Amino acid sequence: MISLQGINKYYITGDEKIHALRDVDLEIKKGEFIAVMGPSGSGKSTMIKILGLLDNNFQGEYFFDGKNVRTLNDDQLSTIRNNKIGFVFQNFNLIKTLTIKENIYLPMLYKGASKKQCQERALSLLRRVDLESKTNKYVSELSGGQQQRVAIIRALVNNPDIIIADEPTGALDSHTSKDIMNLFQELNKEGITIIVITHDKDVAKEAKRIVNIFDGELKEDAV
Repeated sequence: MISLQGINKYYITGDEKIHALRDVDLEIKKGEFIAVMGPSGSGKSTMIKILGLLDNNFQGEYFFDGKNVRTLNDDQLSTIRNNKIGFVFQNFNLIKTLTIKENIYLPMLYKGASKKQCQERALSLLRRVDLESKTNKYVSELSGGQQQRVAIIRALVNNPDIIIADEPTGALDSHTSKDIMNLFQELNKEGITIIVITHDKDVAKEAKRIVNIFDGELKEDAV
């Protein structure tokens, strides 16, 4: 599904050239549950941007479902992102001025779905995570764990093949973190590829495969 081959990424800051990723090779098969683990500044954020097709300015080759993403234009990349990839973030990235159901179905509206289709899909997903009663609430009325569950089902709204989760439990307590990781386990069992980026060993242990990144290099690939 994903193949990174000899990926190098540089940033220019003033007179300094920073080598953020160094000769990264990584294969991710459909249906895998993989954790990319490393400390702050290790290159995890850069990996997210490249894996999620948010940054196409790198050296090396990236194949997504057999397509070389370096040959795709912005519209083609956007289509893959919208249809194939769901994103989950540490700070949830929910829109405070929208209700919970509106936050969830917003990606569907962007794709041209009807309001009725959007509402039905949002309600179905909210039932899945026992938040149907919160459908007309606002973000500020939910706990951190509830907000992250909303963020996860928002990532599911367009039926993606892959979920990329950036430190998804970083703002949560240990009990709530376990619940969130259990939800990822359920989604993985349904065939969704899960990529979790984390610095937390307990979170990484929930994955079936762990890749460690240090100073932009993949040091170890443990199953």
